[in-house]
Amino acid sequence: MTLQGFLMENPGSFGWGDSGMDQMGFELQSWLAANAGVIERVGGEAFPGALLDAIYQAVAVDSAFILAHRAGHAPQLLERGRVLEGRWQEVSRYLAGPYLLDPVHLACTAGREGLVQLRRIAPDDFAESEYFRSFYASHGLTDEANFLVPLGAGEGIAISLGRVGVAPGFTPAELDALRAVEPLVRAMARRHWGQPDWPVAPRGADLEGIVRRIGQGSLTERESEVARLILRGHSSKSIARELEITPETVRVHRKNIHTKLGIGSQGELFSLFLDAIGCEAPGSTSI
Repeated sequence: MTLQGFLMENPGSFGWGDSGMDQMGFELQSWLAANAGVIERVGGEAFPGALLDAIYQAVAVDSAFILAHRAGHAPQLLERGRVLEGRWQEVSRYLAGPYLLDPVHLACTAGREGLVQLRRIAPDDFAESEYFRSFYASHGLTDEANFLVPLGAGEGIAISLGRVGVAPGFTPAELDALRAVEPLVRAMARRHWGQPDWPVAPRGADLEGIVRRIGQGSLTERESEVARLILRGHSSKSIARELEITPETVRVHRKNIHTKLGIGSQGELFSLFLDAIGCEAPGSTSI
């Protein structure tokens, strides 16, 4: 299918006004001309890799992969793309259960759409969480942006693009470039995966059940709610807003959780979470 034909079959789906095209000017048109052939690969095995290659021409990316997210199921890898070896080990562990704490998984299964930066959708204390340290910061991630493509109730695609090591985060100009190509990326991804034929992964564990298992019946319902939000990277103030209680009450719940579980930190709670899902601790080299 030609680019013109694809645009004609998807009228109004791109949201490009005249001002948006003028702002990007020749660069966007050059990108479209250089990558029109990707549309011909929609529906074929070569499409996911070709899609990532096209995105790489818009901005420099160190690490990238594509995941399908379904509520109640483990994410499924659709394209490994460009993943550094150290990052690949963490992605493998992520798929074993820690995805339950991931802001991208939560946003995708909630039906969020468009380009999002991890830092914009994460809880306020996410960068201080053990989950972030173990599955993002440990390989030197400096920034991550995701194209989110909803496909239906509780289901969607996340195209994750990362900057690693000494590379700076995505600049405003680079984010503008990604936003400019996002409508076409989203339309192609929806056309390719809109009628998903990949096998449905077995149902995954739910975070509520995992926390109950960790507490062995000792935690109250409210303490379990607080524990889940702690694991996801919420501060006491954020937890208070989420549950509509005072920060002081949150601190009491946190103290009770520590006492009942025999722990003294968020890191120890995260270790209990990993044990409960049977996930190897970060730093293991067996994968």
